[in-house]
Amino acid sequence: MKAIHRYLCLCLCLLIRAIFIAQTAVAADANNGKRIALLRCAPCHVVTPERRKEVADSPPFETIGRKFGYHFELLDSALRDPHPRMNLMLTQREVEDLAAYISSLAK
Repeated sequence: MKAIHRYLCLCLCLLIRAIFIAQTAVAADANNGKRIALLRCAPCHVVTPERRKEVADSPPFETIGRKFGYHFELLDSALRDPHPRMNLMLTQREVEDLAAYISSLAK
């Protein structure tokens, strides 16, 4: 009986987490993410399909978007990790918006 109770509790926790992540993904603003990308990421990355200039081996955002597809939570997590070349600190909202913008390029 205790095992079933623990299992149900775990399932409930995972469900609540999934709902929270889904709400965050919906609430994110891809337009603001594009603005952030143009301001903070464009020196190294191609951040829009129209811009074709990039520095060194920084992957274009379209490539990053295709890599992560529509897995918003994976992209969100990757953006929170320290950036390898810059001291880039983003707020939680900026990360969510940037993730939404990059995810929109996966199409």
